[in-house]
This record gives sequence, C-alpha cells and structure tokens, in this order.
Amino acid sequence: MSLPSILNIWFKIDEPKLWAITDILVEEILLSKLDNNLDILYREQEDTDDWNLSPRMCLENIEKEIYHAGEINKADIQHPIEIYFHQWQRIILDGVHRFAKHHLLGLETIKVRKISPELAQRVKRS
Repeated sequence: MSLPSILNIWFKIDEPKLWAITDILVEEILLSKLDNNLDILYREQEDTDDWNLSPRMCLENIEKEIYHAGEINKADIQHPIEIYFHQWQRIILDGVHRFAKHHLLGLETIKVRKISPELAQRVKRS
C-alpha cells in the first residue's frame, strides 16, 4: 500500500534539522483541533509493512500494538508536536506518539509548532 494521500507532501522532513530550529513559536491549542489525525494511517500494525494503523486504532488496541504502546508510554509530552497545514487539514509531521499519549491521558490541550511551507522546504531531507 502506498503512503496515504493526506501525508504525501512530496518530500520527507529531516526531523533533527527541524528540531534544531529553536525560534519557531510554540503554541498551546485544544487537542480537539487535531482530531482528524486520530484516523490518519500514520503507522504500521504489529508484524506488517504497510500504512495501516491510525492513532485511534492503536489506542483502541494498545495491548496488541506492543511497539507503539511502548513508544506512547515513553513519549515526552513536554515537547511540542510539529504540525503542517496540508489538503485543508492540520497533519502531524512529527509527534504522533506524543499526540496519542495526550489522548490516552485525557488531556485537553497540546503544545504545537506550526510549520510553514517555506520552513518545511528548508528542513526537507536531501
């Protein structure tokens, strides 16, 4: 299966390069503003090699998703997630496990850094 179209921004982000930029405004927004991300197939189910696991599916089957459960458990929610406006939606560029942990904990807000198209081009992988 190919990358879900909502995630196809036509290039890959170099996360360490993005994390190194310290002058991006961190905002706190309502977690509900990102609810569309609960159903985006960001990850792979255990023992598969496919885009077939959304944060909602992971949270509903956390006992089966051992790897992702561990990643969610150790996710540091003090760090903001990186979001990008694409196809008329906010999508997560980095921080899906942190996003899921916010839902697991029942939190109402989340820290985000909004990544502009110009900034995304500066931090794309070569």
